[in-house]
Amino acid sequence: MQQLIAPVAKQQGWQKPQVQLQHELPGALPAQVCAQPLSVKRTGEDPSPLARQRFVVNCADAAGWRVNASSQATVFVPVVFAAVVLERGQGITAADVQLQPVNIAKASRGYFNQVEQVVGLSAKRRVREGQMLSPALLTGAVLVKRGQQVEIRATQDGIQARAVGEALANGQLGDVIRVKNLGSEKTIDAKVIEPGVVTSTFR
Repeated sequence: MQQLIAPVAKQQGWQKPQVQLQHELPGALPAQVCAQPLSVKRTGEDPSPLARQRFVVNCADAAGWRVNASSQATVFVPVVFAAVVLERGQGITAADVQLQPVNIAKASRGYFNQVEQVVGLSAKRRVREGQMLSPALLTGAVLVKRGQQVEIRATQDGIQARAVGEALANGQLGDVIRVKNLGSEKTIDAKVIEPGVVTSTFR
């Protein structure tokens, strides 16, 4: 079972997984002691180490015998939880989250196992304190909020200009949103390039 779990833990980036194993053996074990090392072969078809696995245990000496056995692994992995209430659109910092161990088989909606994976993202909707964070709850960080005053940078033919505008919609990195130029009173399409900054071109 450990051999099944180890490569998956590495692939998934599990940090210090705590593994509990429950084995089921037949009620009546062979009376003869096997003089040879036992061979154990997995017979189940489900490759997931979190699924119940079935094995055949063989004794290859003169009084050879075989028995069936099964094992169930429960793996607890530290995953990211909200340490405080996260409001919709709120950018997440390291202070907003904490790691708690979870039975990974029950994290069917996905999870994050490193704080760095969520820092800089934002909540799609209100997240309660103590709630496990899943990909469905988070989105890219909102760098510009509706109604926020932003800097408009414009470039054409090597000429650069800057103006002050008002964002008419929320925007993540790379989003094109409507922005009102407070100087000209014109509304333009502008691309979000960093917090509070959008870029456009002369028209």
